[in-house]
Amino acid sequence: MRVFSEVLGEYVEIPDQVERVVSLDPASTEALFMMGLEDRIVGTDAFSYRPPQARAKRKVGSYTHVDFRLLSQLNPQLVFVTTGVQRELMKSLKEKGFRVYPIPVATSVAKIMDNILILGHVMGAREEARELQLRILDSLCELRGSLGGVRVYVQFDLGGPITPGFPTHVSDALRILGALNVFDDSPEAYFTPSLLEVERRDPDVIVLEPKRADPDAASKFRDSAVRAGAPLLASKIVKVTQGDFLAHMGPSFVLEGVKWLRDALVKSSA
Repeated sequence: MRVFSEVLGEYVEIPDQVERVVSLDPASTEALFMMGLEDRIVGTDAFSYRPPQARAKRKVGSYTHVDFRLLSQLNPQLVFVTTGVQRELMKSLKEKGFRVYPIPVATSVAKIMDNILILGHVMGAREEARELQLRILDSLCELRGSLGGVRVYVQFDLGGPITPGFPTHVSDALRILGALNVFDDSPEAYFTPSLLEVERRDPDVIVLEPKRADPDAASKFRDSAVRAGAPLLASKIVKVTQGDFLAHMGPSFVLEGVKWLRDALVKSSA
């Protein structure tokens, strides 16, 4: 079977039945599990721990580096990667003779669903992909417009504070909910704003996502706002995620993350 890749700009020869796959993209790993294809996964990257059962899969490397000796031993018929920072890894895999299929970084909620269909098509699990897509659509129908224009500033800790702009799944999800990312007008996907600019945009709620659960995240943010000369931010409502939650681009972002946003923000806008 020949499947065209928009990323590669070429067709990829895919076995009619893919039985041994390595996923180096956590979002793809989760989607494959949720489609019931976990038995075909022989290895993943170290950050593929959704769902919890994915932790038991052989880890062949990190997000940007791979143990090529182990990967060769696993003998995958196909390796899933994503775009963005994995582009160099994708090139290395192709140069070493591995069959690679890149899944685009999700820049919207719709793209998360589209990526599920791409995975299902490549894996020959088209009906399973459709069912998962419909499950997500049902969830979105329940959530759409449930917030009344609450203005939100989202800050991730990815080695430093960054915020999502327009071309991101997070900003898109907030709009679906009826909320507004205060940086939705930014053409950049992720960037570091000044807290003075955040204060000027006057968010109703601050949503913080630490690298991992941090009970002091809110107080640390308030302290940083005061030090930056933006004391009004210190008085804002602050909601803190469990860490590595909203940044995730797999199906659970919609099924769990967007619901968390709705619940956290609806109380703030009441």
